[in-house]
Amino acid sequence: MPLRQKFIVACLAASALTPLPASARDSEAADVAKRLSDPANQVAATVALTALSEALLDIRIEPLRKALAAAGSDAAHDLPPDARLRDIAGPEAQELPGTIGKRVPQAMSAAAGMAGAVQDMLPELKAAADKLKHAIPDQYRQ
Repeated sequence: MPLRQKFIVACLAASALTPLPASARDSEAADVAKRLSDPANQVAATVALTALSEALLDIRIEPLRKALAAAGSDAAHDLPPDARLRDIAGPEAQELPGTIGKRVPQAMSAAAGMAGAVQDMLPELKAAADKLKHAIPDQYRQ
């Protein structure tokens, strides 16, 4: 998993854990790590995401063509009306489900490893949130 994606996962995990009390955060981070590293959960996520990618690639594009035409766009006028997303996505699209099948367990394992590190990041993220809160003028806060 590229460093940028790892950072995004870490930030999302940190934001999910931030409102919890300190003792709950420790157990929550450990629970997240345990669930992400569980092979059964990795298999379930891989199967679900692979099936989802297959289903998305089989979407017919005719409704999209009609919607674009109704909006006055001719962006999809040259696409065959019976085409599916996989037909126009290019040859890499055929490899997508297999790629997902290989990378989901790796990504989940990497995220599990980062769950503990997120705990250490929380004070920095809280400080950044406080700075941001004070940087936004009162009139724009809700």
